Formats: sequence, structure tokens, C-alpha cells
Amino acid sequence: MNTSIHWTARSVPVPGLGELFSEAVGPADGQPVLLVMGAMNPGHFWPADLVAALVGAGCRVLRYDHRDTGRSFVMPPDAPPYGLDDLVADALRVLDAWGLPRAAVVGWSMGGYIAQHLAFEHPARVSHLVLLASSPDHRPYMAATLGRPVPTDGLPGPVAGFLPALMAASVGAFNRAPEDVAVDGWAVFHGGSLPFPAERVRQQARAALADGHQPLAAMHHALAVDRAQPRMAWLPQLNLPTLVLHGAQDPCLPLAHGQALAQLIPGARLAVLDMGHLLPDALAAPVGAQVAAFIGAGTAG
Repeated sequence: MNTSIHWTARSVPVPGLGELFSEAVGPADGQPVLLVMGAMNPGHFWPADLVAALVGAGCRVLRYDHRDTGRSFVMPPDAPPYGLDDLVADALRVLDAWGLPRAAVVGWSMGGYIAQHLAFEHPARVSHLVLLASSPDHRPYMAATLGRPVPTDGLPGPVAGFLPALMAASVGAFNRAPEDVAVDGWAVFHGGSLPFPAERVRQQARAALADGHQPLAAMHHALAVDRAQPRMAWLPQLNLPTLVLHGAQDPCLPLAHGQALAQLIPGARLAVLDMGHLLPDALAAPVGAQVAAFIGAGTAG
């Protein structure tokens, strides 16, 4: 697929703090799609082939860098901690800045948590909900990664071997090239039979660092998520088309998390993909086409 697409950038002010970096591509009158990235990563980590498939279907695609990532503002070291609600407000600011009253929202991992809140708290702003490698309950994963016991009466924590592998990937991080650390770290999140997209991850990491991305600042996302409440109680109240995409071999949010989303949200569709928590290159374009078909892009009405 031709991934030569040209983005138009726009700064999004966050009063008293700074500006979020956002971009749009595709026809101005196309069906709006907001891509919400997961924790600790800037917006350009969305695979280019996925974006190209959406644009090819006539979508107007937006992506942005969360606060503390990429080209967006970095919180001062002495600033009060922020929460997931602040990240939800940032997503709304992006829609407002581009003059979009409503959009299909595609959230990946933590981006899926944000997307769920948008759909529940601001239903008029979300036409379709797409949740990729996400969960209704982040607590098992957060407990495991922060060294707390994982409850045994809910959704499962990461698979056996995930945390040791993640720790091993970070050994000697300060003595290695940052892009090599990124590749090693993302490899732990990979799963399924398709090749790990090492070169894409390396290029994305280099581009992020060149843009000024500060990985340590992005750690604030984990603290914001850890303070948030799970979403199981109100997900059954959602009333919009929902597509859940989840990897059969997701090592950090096992498949049960995607299945739970599909069970909790009325009418939600579940598609199980040959992947872990990271979208392989071979699936990027097909997933983009699947999302476009789900939201009815390029069709009448």
C-alpha cells in the first residue's frame, strides 16, 4: 500500500499548561475518525498503512500526541498529578480544535480507556467506538506492573513470563541507544504468528526522539491510569456501534479483556486477531479497512 500521506498540523491549547500537537489527513468532508494512542506513545505510532486504509476509504483521520509525549507539552516536574479524566478532556479539545462535533473514535490500549469515557460521558461526540487491545478494567495489569498482588476474582493479569521479559528488556537502558530499548520493549508486547515489526518500531522511536519525546515524562500516564476507576459498571449503558479488536495472544491484556468488553457493551462485535498487544505490519492495512467498513466510510448515508 502507498503510505505516502501528507498530514496537516494544528496546535491545540490546554489552558495554563501548553499545547497539544495534532494532525489531520484525508478529505476535509470525509467521515471523521479520531485515533487515540495508548500510554506513553505519541500519535505517529499508529501504523501508516492503517491510516492509509482509512484515508483510502474517504475518512478524515485525526491523531495527536498525548500530553507528556511527542511534540505536545511536558508537565513540569512539580506539577500536581493528572488523571485519566484530563486525558479525556484533551481528546475533546482535539475534536473542538478541528471543528468536529462528532467522530468515530478508535482507541488503542489506554486510548481505549479514553474512548470508553468519551462514549459514556460525551455520547453526542462519538458516532462509533472501536477498541483495540483494550479493557474494561486496567487494575490487573497495573497491579502486576506496579508490584502489587493481582486480584484473582476478576480479569487476568499479564501472562506468565511477561513481567520478567519486560524487566530484562530494560536492563542497561541508559547504556544503549533509546531506539534499541524501544524495540526490545515492544518485542515483549508482541504475540501471534506474524513477524514482529522491529524496523517500524525502530523508525517510530527515532522519529519520536527527534521530535523531543521524553520517555520518562510519559511515565505519568501509568500513574494517571492507576488512579482511575474501572468501567464495568457503566459500559452496559453505552448505546452506539462498537467494534472490539483484540489479539489472541495479547501478553499484557489477555483475550479475556477484549471478550469482557464485547460482553459488557450492548451489541458490540468482537474480532480476534492474530497478534499480541502490538499491531503487526501485515494487519495494519486490513484492520484499517475493517474499521472503515464498520463505520460505513465511503458508503451512502
